[in-house]
Amino acid sequence: MLTLLTYSSQAQLSDYPLDGEKTMRFALYYGAITNEWSGKIEDEKSSTVVFDWSQSRSTFGWGKYQNSHRYKIFGDVISMLYSGAGISGKPAAGTPILTSIFGWHNFAFSAFHSDYLQLSLGLHAGDYWYGIEPITIHKRSEQNTSGSRYYYGATGPAWMADVAIGNTGFWVHYEGAYAFLWGGQPEPDSLDVKPDILNQTFEVRWRQLFVTAEIVYGMNDWGNRIKRQQFGFGISI
Repeated sequence: MLTLLTYSSQAQLSDYPLDGEKTMRFALYYGAITNEWSGKIEDEKSSTVVFDWSQSRSTFGWGKYQNSHRYKIFGDVISMLYSGAGISGKPAAGTPILTSIFGWHNFAFSAFHSDYLQLSLGLHAGDYWYGIEPITIHKRSEQNTSGSRYYYGATGPAWMADVAIGNTGFWVHYEGAYAFLWGGQPEPDSLDVKPDILNQTFEVRWRQLFVTAEIVYGMNDWGNRIKRQQFGFGISI
């Protein structure tokens, strides 16, 4: 019985080997970007293998600070080097775009904590390159009948959840953020609107290894609605 209790206690959140440490994270993803709007003119999509770099800190206890910093442009540029068009080529008109230049950042403090569950609340900040590849780079051109791409800043609420799964040695981590965009303004006659964005990540962690899914998409009901999905595995150091 004592052995069983000792083994079970190892699965508590406080036993997470990287508790309180700032970590560098490297992951390999398969990613796809699609336009989910049923009224889209071009039915283009983009998919590739993406190398991803991020930073995070998970700290467990009442009022503890957590953060994550996910940088997208580095991996996206690398993937473009190996795509059919290459980095200097122009994707086909209508190809969906959803990436970030300076990254997506979540900052939170724990609002509830127990041995096996922690919930945290905080803020999200970042930038979004969002839309579709236009026919011409001149956004005001009448040729861009299907839409264009726009650059936005973003802020909004963020939340995190961490769960220790029984005595398995696995931890589940979830992050969500609702991003309100500001900055760029779509043309009135285009098939574009400025959306709010739901930005989510799901992870299963074991020691320094993790498998992860990232789903980021516009919340607009009308106009080009872009969705980015990534599924992969990585290591924290």
